[in-house]
Amino acid sequence: MPEPPANILAFADRPWLIAIIAMVLIAAVALPAASADPPGAMVNPQTGLARMTGGFKVGLSLSQHQGVEDPRLPYTVDSEYRQGIAVGAFLQLPVTERFGLQQEVLYVQKGSRQAIGVEILDIPTTLDVVYDLDYLEIPLLLRYVWLRGRRLDAYSLGGFAFALKVKDHYRLRGLVVGEEDQAPVRADAAMDEVDIFDFAFVYGMGLEMPVWGKRLFLEYRFSLSLDRLPLPTYAYVPFGADEEILIENEPVPLRNQAHGILLGIRF
Repeated sequence: MPEPPANILAFADRPWLIAIIAMVLIAAVALPAASADPPGAMVNPQTGLARMTGGFKVGLSLSQHQGVEDPRLPYTVDSEYRQGIAVGAFLQLPVTERFGLQQEVLYVQKGSRQAIGVEILDIPTTLDVVYDLDYLEIPLLLRYVWLRGRRLDAYSLGGFAFALKVKDHYRLRGLVVGEEDQAPVRADAAMDEVDIFDFAFVYGMGLEMPVWGKRLFLEYRFSLSLDRLPLPTYAYVPFGADEEILIENEPVPLRNQAHGILLGIRF
């Protein structure tokens, strides 16, 4: 089978670009009609409260793994962000005019890029590690509208999210440099040692405006796992022509954390 063109592969390696294009397309369709909505279009005339609504959101996820360095542990960690996509749907249940519950289902790409300093065979070594963890998240959030205007509302979100891991990948590369020679180390596998479930605290804020009888919103959110994940640091060192030695380093206990910038429509 022929390989895809290089420009397509480069595009696929930039999920942040896909998210931005999706947000621009939503805004391009919705914004021209923003002035067509009468005030109170989302209100139930019988109760005077907002109707139960739902919608979709898509955006950029910037994630890394967070932890406190412990001098008793035999490694150091330097973490960088993974750029991914967050996309999903939600249902909003009003309780009062300003306060309500929001139930969501999101597919979120999380993970990090790490430089981990460990000792392999008593030799200080820096390992370049990629952790990719994709989750199906189910947040339950409290939503409160702080500022309600004729053309723009400002609101906040807060709550917890249950997450189910649906995909993971661990890749490690490094070089052990001895006094007389050097040896490459590697790993490339799934992360079965990481729990399939995760539980996180979530908070955020957003701006919402009427569009064609619906609501267009731009939202920022932050999530932080409550439990530490035992992220692997094991590696294989070549030994002879066809053999490898497994170096079982201690896992790194870090938490998932992610920033999200999302654009969506509420119906």
